[in-house]
Amino acid sequence: MQILMISANLKMMKASDLIYDWNEVNTTAKTVKLCDETLRDGLQGNLCCVPSLDEKLDLLTRADSLGISDAVVGFPAQEVAYQEALQLCKGAQERKMGLRIALLGRMVESDIEAIARIQQASGHPVIARLVIGGSPIRRYVETRDIDELERLIRYGIGYATKLGIPSLLGMEDTTRSEPEVVERLFIAAVESGVEVLSICDTVGHVTPVGTERIVKHFREFIDNQGFNVRLDFHGHNDRGLGVANALSAIKAGVDSVDCTILGIGERAGNIPLDLILVNLKIAGIWSRDISGLSDYCREVARVCQLEIPPNYPVFGHNAFLTQAGLHASAIMKAEIRGETNIAALVYSAIEPHLVGLDYDIVVGPQSGQSNVRFVLYRKNRNLQLEDQAIQEICDRVLEVARSENRILTKEEVYALATS
Repeated sequence: MQILMISANLKMMKASDLIYDWNEVNTTAKTVKLCDETLRDGLQGNLCCVPSLDEKLDLLTRADSLGISDAVVGFPAQEVAYQEALQLCKGAQERKMGLRIALLGRMVESDIEAIARIQQASGHPVIARLVIGGSPIRRYVETRDIDELERLIRYGIGYATKLGIPSLLGMEDTTRSEPEVVERLFIAAVESGVEVLSICDTVGHVTPVGTERIVKHFREFIDNQGFNVRLDFHGHNDRGLGVANALSAIKAGVDSVDCTILGIGERAGNIPLDLILVNLKIAGIWSRDISGLSDYCREVARVCQLEIPPNYPVFGHNAFLTQAGLHASAIMKAEIRGETNIAALVYSAIEPHLVGLDYDIVVGPQSGQSNVRFVLYRKNRNLQLEDQAIQEICDRVLEVARSENRILTKEEVYALATS
C-alpha cells in the first residue's frame, strides 16, 4: 500500500505528492487522435446562430493549434454547402493547418465526386466520411436488406478509392447492430479500400460497459483479420454517458474519437471535445498544450450565441469558484504560502492553469472570514491578514452577505472594506 509521507518542510511539497490517486492512469497508452465535429455534427443542434465562413476558419485554426487530427466541416451534396466546404479547405491550406478536413457523403457518385473536386481544387488533405445505416431498426424503416447494404458500401467506398480519396465508413447505429452484420460490412469496406472504420453510437445507446465490449470485439476482429485500418468511435450524449463512453472506448483500443466543443449537437449533443482533452491531458495521453482550450470554448459559445452553463465542468463560470468558508480556509492557507498549485487542487480535481484558467473565492452567505481575506489578499498581497482591523472588516462584509442572502461582487467587498 502506498503511504504518502508528508514532509515537515511544507514549502517543498508538490500537489502531486499530496494526492493518493485511485484512477488507473496509463501513461504508456498509445497515442489517441481526436476528430473535431463541431462545425458539422455540432451545428445540427438547435442553435440560435451558425458561424460565418471566417468564424469557422478561426475555429478550425484553434482546433489545429490543439493538435486535433481531423475536422468535419460539411456535407457538400448541394451547391451552397459545396462552396463553403471548398472555401474552408482552401482557407485551411492557406493557413498551413496540419489537420485533415473530413467531408460527409452518402454511397452515391455525386457526393463522392463533390468531395474529390474539393480536394483537387483546394490542395488540402481531405477524407470522405461515407455513412450508411445498418442496424435492424434502420434496415426496417429504410427497407434495405444486408445484401443491398454490402453492395452500396462496396460501390461507394470503391468509387472513392478509384478517385484517390481516402474514405471512412460510418456505419450509423453500430451499437444497436448484430456483430455478424457489422463484421460482414466492415470486410466489404476494407476490401473496397477504406482507411477508417467507425463504431457509431448514433443515438447514445451504449453504456461504458457496452462501449468497452463493442470496441474490444471489433478491435480484436480487425486485428485478427490483419486489416490495416484505423478504428474510430463516434458517440452521443443522450443518456449523459458521452465522456465516460469515450474514455472507455479509448481504454478498449480505438484509435480516434469524434467530439464537439461543449458537446453541442443534435438532441442531447455529442461527446464534449473539451472535456475529453482535459481528461487525456491529466492521464498523460495528450502531449500538446491545451491552455488555449478555454478560449476555444468561449469562442464557440460566442459565435453560436450559446450560454455555457455555470456548473459546466472545467469551463463553466463556477467550475473553479468556492463560496464555502471551510473550503476557502484550506485554499487560503496554501495561497498565503505561495503554493498556488496546491491551493488550486485542495478542493478541485483539475488544475485550472492547465486550461488557461484560475481558481477563485467569493463571499456569500455560506462564507467565513477566509473568503473575505482571500478577496482582499488578491487585491493587495501586502495585506496584514492577522491585523485586528482586518477581522473587523471581515465581520462587516460577512454581515452584509448573510443579511442580504447573496454573493457579493468583488467591488462590493472592496467598498465595504474601505467604508
